[in-house]
Amino acid sequence: MNIKLMLDPEDPIRKSLESMGIIDDPDSKYALIRRGGEVNYIAGKREDQQFFIDVNDICFIESMGHDIIIHASDGTYNSGERLKALEQVLPAERFLRVSNSSIVNLKKIKRIESSLLQKFILHMTNGSKVDVTRSYYYIFRERIGI
Repeated sequence: MNIKLMLDPEDPIRKSLESMGIIDDPDSKYALIRRGGEVNYIAGKREDQQFFIDVNDICFIESMGHDIIIHASDGTYNSGERLKALEQVLPAERFLRVSNSSIVNLKKIKRIESSLLQKFILHMTNGSKVDVTRSYYYIFRERIGI
């Protein structure tokens, strides 16, 4: 059986499932996620190869149309997951949704620029800029403590 396993590579449950013949298939329409559990790695693809990206290396994740792009310290990866699913499994103390299309790693914010009309522009450590939209303005302010 092929299932998308959203479990860390060293997770004992993953190893047990693989020993029973369950195959991790990132293109499967079925996914297994540990409920309430946070992950240390996110699966991503680059040039048709699957990688496990350490969440500490993720700068931000953005949705562009139907594509989910993970911006990590060593480049970009595509994810087959929805932004909402990634938001649920990423460590909440380090990641925050800042718009309908972006989740940022709070530890990778280099500078916060105030903008007009209740917006912030986040300058990330990889040189990218991410907008905090008005809908998430107060959530971001409260979380950051500004």
